[in-house]
Amino acid sequence: MRAAGLIAVVAVMTGCQAGRPVSSRRLIEHAAVIDFSGLRSAQAVDSVNLMCAVPRQWTAIPPKHNALYSHQQWKSPSGHTGFGVAYIHLPLPFGTKMLVWLAKQEYSKKADDGKVLKEWEDDLGRSWFEAENSKYHVRGYAMTQGFEAWIIYFGYRTHYPPDPGEISLAARSVDSIVPGIADAPTTQPVVMAR
Repeated sequence: MRAAGLIAVVAVMTGCQAGRPVSSRRLIEHAAVIDFSGLRSAQAVDSVNLMCAVPRQWTAIPPKHNALYSHQQWKSPSGHTGFGVAYIHLPLPFGTKMLVWLAKQEYSKKADDGKVLKEWEDDLGRSWFEAENSKYHVRGYAMTQGFEAWIIYFGYRTHYPPDPGEISLAARSVDSIVPGIADAPTTQPVVMAR
């Protein structure tokens, strides 16, 4: 209860910082031009409410759930590269800037050596970040739709040399994600009629 009150106060103080909404239609059109080599057909991932093309031969880690969020990850055959999605049920309809701020607060609790390297917004309106700590280097983005939010990311363990092939697959898989449409028909690539 205390955390929900704090979140509400912070949200009011920041005006929820709505930012530019990300259109599902634009994400679907964008996914249609992704290089799908090495990826499976786009399919629904109900546990995190989205469509995604997962790299072939990557392993899904059992999802974690609680009252506020569900978290799904996939790891590469080497086990050194992965990507994941945190699907969050918001108490209030936050904007992406607020969501990224909250994620940074949570991240700093878990790794006191963590740092955000950069943040930016792409042409589709996704709020991207790049961060690292002594164990992981990650890149991802945050999106919100009303009372739902997603933090979508990929990265690698810093104790091993980065594998460009695995990182490329993870990046393309993350780029294929269309949140909030897990019940859409599964096709590859995901294309809307014009």
